[in-house]
Amino acid sequence: MSSWRSLSRRAVEQVRSDFRDDPYLRYVLLLSTVMVGFWFWHRIPNFATRDEYSRLLDAMVVYGSVLEEPSFEGLKAGVEWGRAPFGATLYLYALAILPVVLVAAITGDLGAFTTIAFPSWEFGHYEVWAATPEWIWTWSLVFIRLTNVVAAICAVYLTYRLGVAIEGRNAGRLSAVVLSLTFGFLTISKEAGEDMPALVFVLLALYLLVRYVQTDDGTLFLAASAAGGVAIAFKLTAAPVVLLIGVAFLLRAHAADAPLTETLYRPKLLLSGALLGFAMIVLGFPTALVAGAEPFIERVFGGSTSRMSHPTGPDAPMWWWFLRGYFSALGLPLFAAAAASVVATVATIRDRGSAFHGTVLVLTGLVAYIAMFSQWHDFRVHHLLPTFPLIALLVGGRLVQLRERSTSLARPVLAVLLVTTAVYAGIGTAQFASMPRDEATAWLEDNSDEGDVVETYRVHIQDTAVPHSMTARHVAGQDSEAEEAMACPRYIQVGYRDLLYLKEDTYYRNGDAQATYLRNLLNEEYNYRIVAEFGERPPNFVPQRPTPGSFTDLLRLGVVPHTDQFADEQELAANQYTLILERDGECDTSRHPPF
Repeated sequence: MSSWRSLSRRAVEQVRSDFRDDPYLRYVLLLSTVMVGFWFWHRIPNFATRDEYSRLLDAMVVYGSVLEEPSFEGLKAGVEWGRAPFGATLYLYALAILPVVLVAAITGDLGAFTTIAFPSWEFGHYEVWAATPEWIWTWSLVFIRLTNVVAAICAVYLTYRLGVAIEGRNAGRLSAVVLSLTFGFLTISKEAGEDMPALVFVLLALYLLVRYVQTDDGTLFLAASAAGGVAIAFKLTAAPVVLLIGVAFLLRAHAADAPLTETLYRPKLLLSGALLGFAMIVLGFPTALVAGAEPFIERVFGGSTSRMSHPTGPDAPMWWWFLRGYFSALGLPLFAAAAASVVATVATIRDRGSAFHGTVLVLTGLVAYIAMFSQWHDFRVHHLLPTFPLIALLVGGRLVQLRERSTSLARPVLAVLLVTTAVYAGIGTAQFASMPRDEATAWLEDNSDEGDVVETYRVHIQDTAVPHSMTARHVAGQDSEAEEAMACPRYIQVGYRDLLYLKEDTYYRNGDAQATYLRNLLNEEYNYRIVAEFGERPPNFVPQRPTPGSFTDLLRLGVVPHTDQFADEQELAANQYTLILERDGECDTSRHPPF
């Protein structure tokens, strides 16, 4: 127990020492804070992603269920309700929104949580969203987004600490700056979910493993095992941390001044680490504690393997998905620097000296993640998040190495890389202040009257620009009575994803009837006229998406930060184009939206 207490004291002292000894660290973290926190409140009280909505609603349902029935059964019912038996995010967000629950109790709005109960899934739980006071959504989202911002800053600091531990303080600073300017990292910091908290624990585990290899302190190995278990409890794709733990154990045996057979035989340490990591995973899944082993096993083993074959994007070569993700996340200059740094690191790894073991761990993590994602049908930028700090560490280390060998060459290379990356990330981050859906929501709020209805063709409230104070009606899945009630709303909203029906041969949203209806609507043939547009209109309203498998189409993704994305991640400005039509004349009874 004393060694664990000593570990926490050493951690606090290390942070203090870094700030005391490195006058530049505070400025690096200030840069990070500005970049990750800028306009983090976009879309509130709506949601940046469906994952953000489901994670928040999971926590709110637990509160409501327990308040309605303060017993183990109430807790069990609330935990089991979730979209899937997700892990430690439920703990984190239940804690994050606790101040909102307490204020609701003081102000007499606690009934808003109890009436949430177990909401209908229709239109992204729209009914419960509309019925719950706006201030509850606003402040709940502010608090969970802020936890993500704090986690992102912690990730930057841990990247700095890793760079210092492996290659020195200059490498640590540069690595932290590179990560702070990585646009893919910044976009994920502006949405709530499990990605960023999981990343923090992956980096913590990696740092502890590096220090374990350097010091042979068994407590660090056990702490790394625990941190790795927590990371997996947050997000199953943190699984490569298990490989990192194994490789670190082998590296420590290799570094020890003793026969390999002796240094490898440490059964107590290995078993203790494995049990501790497994315990953190089990404890990190609330469903394992209240609902037994079956949902936990299904989630860990069934859910993780299904993602390999489950398509959420078009069929394309795996190299296309990797380039698409990294071009968009890094920008072309940083991507080129990352590729060069990986090659240079591998080529000179035997010459790394004291940095050898740490560098091997960083490369192992990068290769493990890339190998894992290469088995999937497709993936998103947020899936690649754990690789961004690893890339930053390799880039930072090679830049320092270049500066030591040739200052005259390093200075222009460093200047060009940091300036171009800062411009790419800066423009992309600044655009969060004027996102099309935010502007469309504000326009409807300013121009609509009480009782007005906006019709939308999306299947989830997160995909729309609808003020909390306005009634929304969606066509998909409505019965005849509801369809009659929405026959002539004042407003109709058409979004980027709706326009995909106008593009031939998309991997989804194909249909002649839908395409014909939308074209007639846009031609103002149903007594509706276009009154407002937000975002850049696609040519003739037809989206111009990167062709799956085309390298040249991808190049634009590394030059323009807010570009077209596929499927379920946060939709950037290009995907948020929103058009609003207003009824201008009598109701046209021939209009029948075919959705």
